[in-house]
Amino acid sequence: MPHRLRSSKPSVYPAALFVDYEELYPLIAQKVSTDAPADRYLSDLLYNLRRYLLLRRRWRVVHARVYGDFEALPDGLFIQRSLAEQGLTPCFIPQLDHLDAKLQLCVDALSTLNSYPEIQAFIVVSGRSSYLPLLEHLRARGRQVALLQLLSPEDHVLERLGERALLDPHMLMDHTGSRHLLARLESTAESRSAATPTFHALGDDPIALQTLALIEEHFGRYEEVYLTPLLRKMSETFAPEIDPKEVINRLEAAGAVRLERRRGFPYDYTVLIVESAHPDVQRVRETFTTQITETKELSNTARVEALNTPAPSTS
Repeated sequence: MPHRLRSSKPSVYPAALFVDYEELYPLIAQKVSTDAPADRYLSDLLYNLRRYLLLRRRWRVVHARVYGDFEALPDGLFIQRSLAEQGLTPCFIPQLDHLDAKLQLCVDALSTLNSYPEIQAFIVVSGRSSYLPLLEHLRARGRQVALLQLLSPEDHVLERLGERALLDPHMLMDHTGSRHLLARLESTAESRSAATPTFHALGDDPIALQTLALIEEHFGRYEEVYLTPLLRKMSETFAPEIDPKEVINRLEAAGAVRLERRRGFPYDYTVLIVESAHPDVQRVRETFTTQITETKELSNTARVEALNTPAPSTS
């Protein structure tokens, strides 16, 4: 009788979950009504997160801690009891300093790393903080890491952690009200990023000025420039020792451009928007327009002269 092959399921790895409730709660509370309190949204989010981690990543959360000044929250006692009923340990951190909860979260994560070597994955949940140094350290120690951030992570976070390490809150907040909440959070973040920028001159940065000219020449007809093709074009144009991303950072710091995240499928992407009001941007555009006009005039003059030049005699 032939032997049957056993279907082996992938192993389930123990994981540790750390939640910055101190940052999450006010971020959500200011966008929801009292009929649907913020802790209800967060409770659904954390429940769906653990289900996702188990079913999709094969990570079972065996160690979970939630940080915040619960006495300062409405129904703080109820929130702590609700968290405990889910198997999450509330960690009361008096709000003496806005960084206290974050520092305690990092300390406990490192302590867990050293005290529980069997834990193979670490997950951090936050509102807008990336906890990048902590997650990079955990990864360097051979652990898998993931970050669930309600507001879209910055580009450098995506670049350093990678797409797989960033969890999308949209797939975890499955109720219609939750999706509307995320939309309101994103619109608030976009309006904040669209505030009037502070301009700084780029006169002592010729590479940055050349980059503005390059953008105007090759991408000037677009209101938004996809960042990846622009970086590729800069790499082809400038010397190898010039880092295109670092140049873009300088332009952004000077207020000449701004970067914005866009939702996409299967991945989010980044666009660059040139600030038309920046004096150096205006100067570069004027120069570029003048050059185009002069080129057209020279071309037209050459064409007229060619038409007026008699053909050479064949006799």
